Formats: sequence, C-alpha cells, structure tokens
Amino acid sequence: MYMYMYIYKTYMYIYIYAAQAAAQAAAQAAAQAAAQAPATAAALRASMDTRHAHNACSPAEINSCCSVLRGPPHASIKLLPTHHIREDAQLHCFHSTCNVEDRARVLPVGADMCNMVSMYECGDGPAGALAGALNPHALSILNNVGHYQALLHEYIAALDANPTRPARFNCISKQGEVAGMQVTGFNCVDTRPWKPKISNRIRLYHTFTRSTSKDERKHKVFLLVSGCLSEATEEFNNLWLDTHDHVRCEDLLRCEELNWLRSTTHCNHNHVASDVSALFGLPIWHVTDADDPTLQSRMLFPTTTTHKTDMRLSDDSARQQISYVDDGCFSDLCNNSVLFEMFSSEGFWLLQGPRNYSDNVYGSEFASTNEIACMLTATVRYHSLHAPPNMHNMVRIGTPAPAGQALPAEDANPAAARGTVYLFPDEHFFDVIQQLGFHTLNLMPLVFFER
Repeated sequence: MYMYMYIYKTYMYIYIYAAQAAAQAAAQAAAQAAAQAPATAAALRASMDTRHAHNACSPAEINSCCSVLRGPPHASIKLLPTHHIREDAQLHCFHSTCNVEDRARVLPVGADMCNMVSMYECGDGPAGALAGALNPHALSILNNVGHYQALLHEYIAALDANPTRPARFNCISKQGEVAGMQVTGFNCVDTRPWKPKISNRIRLYHTFTRSTSKDERKHKVFLLVSGCLSEATEEFNNLWLDTHDHVRCEDLLRCEELNWLRSTTHCNHNHVASDVSALFGLPIWHVTDADDPTLQSRMLFPTTTTHKTDMRLSDDSARQQISYVDDGCFSDLCNNSVLFEMFSSEGFWLLQGPRNYSDNVYGSEFASTNEIACMLTATVRYHSLHAPPNMHNMVRIGTPAPAGQALPAEDANPAAARGTVYLFPDEHFFDVIQQLGFHTLNLMPLVFFER
C-alpha cells in the first residue's frame, strides 16, 4: 500500500512539473511573439509600395495592406494615387501580385469583379456637314432634355420589371450540345436568355475632340455604360470563398466562371447600349448577338472598354505571377484610351494614349513604367469614415444649405459639411502619374441614369 502511494505521489510530482514547464514555455513563446510583432509589422510596412500614393496612408489602409502581405513571401501590393477606404470598409485602388502556385486566398478578390465601363461613339451627322459644326443629335437632345430623360427612366423601369432572370452561372454553356443537338468545337451560346442589367450608371455625353492629325475639331456624342453583373459577381465571390484554401491562383484565373463573367459583363453593356441608342434614335451600327440562344438580342461594338477590376497572368513566363488591380486597369492592354470616372457634373475624362495613325483614334497603347503597367479609372468619393486629408483639391457635390442656415466651415469639420466630397485631380496629382503619358478629353453629360 505504501508503495502504491509512493508511486502515485511520484506521478503527481511529474505531472505538476510538466504543467509548470509547459506554462513557462508558453509564456516565453508569447513574450517572443510580442517582441517580434512590432518588428514583423514594421517589415510588412516596409514591403508596401507607397511611392505613388497621392496622400499619406491611414492606419486602416496600412492594416489592409498588411493582411495581404502576411501571406506567402511572393505577395506584394502597390498603392495607386487614389487609394482609399470605401463605405464597405475595404481598401480600393491598388495593384497586387502573387505567385501562380499560391493558394487563391492570397488574392484580395472584391465584390465587383469584372466591373467595367464601355464607351460607344455615335455618328457625326449628315454627310457634307461643315468642319467644326455642332452635332445635330446633340442639339436635338439638348433642346428636349426632359423628353429623353423620361424615355431613359421608362426604359429602366421596364428593365427592372422584366420577368426574365438576370445572368448567373447557370447560363454557362454546356460544351458539345446546343438545344439538344450535338455539336463539334467550342460552344459559347448561353443555356438560357437573360435580361440586361444596369448596376451603376448609363449616360449620354457630348464633347469636342480633335482629329488624329490635330488639324480639325469635331462635336461628337458618346454613350457610356458602367457597372458589373451583381448576381453573377456575388456567385463568383462565393466561389472564391468556398475554394480559396485548396485552389491555386492560376486555377482561379483560368476557371470557366471568371472567363464567362468577363465576357458576359461585356455583352450586357453592349445590349444596354443597343437598346438606349435605338430608343434615342442615335445612328450606330447594330449587330445580332450570336451568343444569345434566341438570336433576338442586338448589341453594339464599343469604341473603348476600360476594366475597373480585373486580374491576369503576367506576360513574363519566368516570373509566373498573377496580377490583380482594383479601381484601375492594365494600361498595356488599353489600346484606345482609358476612361477615368469623375463625379456626376464632370462626367468622364478620356485619358488618351500616344498619337496613333491606325483605327485607334484616341491613342495607342499607353506608355508605362518598368514596375507595373497600371492606370487609374476613377476619382475618390470620400465619406465620414474616410475624410479628405485636405480640402485644397476637393469638390463638394450636393444641395445648398436651407434658407437661414450656414454651412459649417470645411476646414474645421469637413465631414459635417453638406454634400459628397470628391477628389478633383490637380497638377500635383498628375505629376504623380505623369510617367504614364496621356492627354485628357472631358466628356460632358447630356442625359444620364445613376443608381
């Protein structure tokens, strides 16, 4: 009996000693982690590329960048001049890269994948018109803006009331079969028809532009459609969330769902532009959409398309990197200018590339630095959680103060003042991105719809 008690006490002493040793080791590990945390955070901040940031980075922006850089060692992030935090508490306007073999969770995929804006140029008017004459279609709309605005709102209401389901992943074609018939080759016809969608804005613009030889000015009319397919984009975001732990970045980039989402968003804008141009009687060439299973939808071919959220595989086969851009586009893929979205009264800026004598009347491929081939696509819309750092290059869009009331001082409390504050690019802003090489052309709004 005494022997059993002795053995029991011996085991108790061993257990207590092991527990004390484990607690001491855990305390030491915690102390080491706490000591290394500042050094790790400092190293992550040092690896952030903020050389082309227009303003100083806020703590929330730094934390968002660090969350991307805490992944594999191949990950990198570069902040573009219009970097900001939106109302969704997400960082926007950046360029990120990772290795093709990394897990897809390192990609900062947002909720507006394949967001793009497409521009369609209308006809110049009757043949034989004098050089520099005003476009007759623009004059007709300007003389009756209320009528065309009502037509646009009626079209939007009819589009929302259309019982046809929007485009989703169940529209992706099944290879080898079309309407019950076996086919050979690649099949791109959707399995069911879907209704067009306007998730952001559609606008009609006019502007004076110079010819390619710079010796003539023309008054032109443009139709612009922007946004993404919200339902299909949500499905892609859920797909990424469900598979990012065991799918490679290259697999996500090459998946059929992403390629379909990009092409269908492009077709959606073409359908909307075709409907609105026919409604307004604008002279644009319409074609039948061959991917529509009913073959009844018509569409337009855009003059310029700018992707606002996109990703691609690097052209350098030795590096094998995936590039992701948010609120920007790959400038080396833009062969006919870049559309830069401003606020409602300013419209769009057409950032033109170098002079070109081919069909790209708004400039050829953009010049770019040796670091990244990326260009901005929108200005910054500030809000209470992301107040402007200064007001010298800001513009406020909103209603005036009621009678008998004064607006609060902007310098004292910018967030309390009425209206929405936008960044208005000034000379310093253009100095930051001057290496891209462009020339601005302002598209002034005529008739528009914005959600």
